[in-house]
Amino acid sequence: MAVFMTKVWGFGAPVGPLQFSSTGWRENALAALEPGDVVVLVGTLGAETQPHEQGRILGMMEPTDKRVAALDFLKPDRPEDFGPDGEYKWPFALLNRRAWTFDEPRVRLADVSSRTFSMDSAQGIVPLTDDEAATILKLPRTEVALRTSFKTEQRLEGSEVVRRRGAPPPSTMRRGVMHMRRAPAYTYAFKLAGARPSGFKIGWAFDWSARMAGFNQAAMPSLGGLEYKQLIVELWPTAMDAFRMEQAILKAYNGRRHPRNREIITGLGDGDFLAKWAEVLAGQIKARRQA
Repeated sequence: MAVFMTKVWGFGAPVGPLQFSSTGWRENALAALEPGDVVVLVGTLGAETQPHEQGRILGMMEPTDKRVAALDFLKPDRPEDFGPDGEYKWPFALLNRRAWTFDEPRVRLADVSSRTFSMDSAQGIVPLTDDEAATILKLPRTEVALRTSFKTEQRLEGSEVVRRRGAPPPSTMRRGVMHMRRAPAYTYAFKLAGARPSGFKIGWAFDWSARMAGFNQAAMPSLGGLEYKQLIVELWPTAMDAFRMEQAILKAYNGRRHPRNREIITGLGDGDFLAKWAEVLAGQIKARRQA
């Protein structure tokens, strides 16, 4: 097991991923890391770091080789976290397997190493010597929880795996209803094949494919009726998020909703509809991050 070090502006639980300012620094770290290696986090000496954490050995991470987006885990809100163009400074990251915080009183790096570390230790990770690593690994530490990311879990494990894991047990009690609101769910858009003019059914469901099958069973496309076909779906962390996306799409097309079924939007091509969907989706994701 190798031990590396990086400089940070702070460290606290739950712990997010190991962050970098560019893909290049992340790729450099990936090339150096082997399974089981750890990265020690040391507070910088700058004003961005709290005085009691400056120069101190704060925590330790065991990163994986899974590339992730830091903003899927974090909601940065300090002005110093953003560059002059308004972009977050450390958007690239590696998913962690485990993390620890070193117990108080935290030791100064200068008491462990007499070396002067370059900017590489702030932008990337640098290896510690065997003596430095041995000393740090003897310090008392406590394992802490990791931050989770619904979007990352969805990408790595698949939408249906994440949805089923978050699905509530059957219940007729009020707490079961509340759990349902917090369970993962989809917002969907089904195209009504054969409709004149064109039509899209908008809605949300815990299982969009079962919902579509139910619609088609009633519509009987095999006997000449309309056929509901998947156009696009989006999995959300909660049913309330899925409902909000549904309502935002319907509101965006309020003038095109069918008078006999207000969840059907008419008179649009696929391209125009998907462009508006992407616009509304971006707005909903931004609103959720700021909530």
